Amino acid sequence: MLIAGDNWCPVNCRDSDKNKGFMIDVATEALAISGYEVRYIEMPWLRAIHQAREGKIHAIVGAFKDDAPDFLFPKVPILRLSPNTLFTLTDSTWIYKNQHSLNKIRLGAVQGYDYGHLLNAYIKSHRSSPNKYITLITGDDVVARSLRLLTSKRIDAYVDAGPVVWYQAKQLGISDKIKSVGSVSPLEPAYIAFSPRLENSEQLTLALDLGVLRLQLDGRLASIAEKYGLRDENYR
Repeated sequence: MLIAGDNWCPVNCRDSDKNKGFMIDVATEALAISGYEVRYIEMPWLRAIHQAREGKIHAIVGAFKDDAPDFLFPKVPILRLSPNTLFTLTDSTWIYKNQHSLNKIRLGAVQGYDYGHLLNAYIKSHRSSPNKYITLITGDDVVARSLRLLTSKRIDAYVDAGPVVWYQAKQLGISDKIKSVGSVSPLEPAYIAFSPRLENSEQLTLALDLGVLRLQLDGRLASIAEKYGLRDENYR
């Protein structure tokens, strides 16, 4: 079966990497229990959603429910993340207080990502603003490109999941140049979500649930999480 998503390491990394990411490793082992072989393909997020919706691939990885509400979601989430943690440069004095405080900055976000109802609404209402409140990034390597926009001061803040930003910042050698300044919402479950078009999606969803429960019981889920530096709060 084919799973696709953009590079959102350590959740899912490059398809050419030896370590393809926490969710890919979990899905590979969990689905193997029911006899399924997983193949992971890296592609831009909006394209992955479209291809799954058309039935050209089986599933997308790292999805929140509002990313693709028509998809089939497992009952057991593999991961919990806040999709809307805000990051600035370390010397910035701005912090997130409420939605109105966002009007004081240039915010970078990824087109097509689900940031929760509050931030989704803000982005939708400001994306065409002449004041350039929002910069939406698309295509490949969106996290790395967004962080480069931040460090070059072309945006004032970037919003994404904390573990993803810190992982990428470490890869870029800029961990000391950025800081977290708050989240718009608490941790939310993230999933591998299955195509609404394919007849075997329900069967695959059940197989993934059963496999993840097995990995939880035997401690394997914790071992995989530790390999990618994820905390207990992210997967328990």
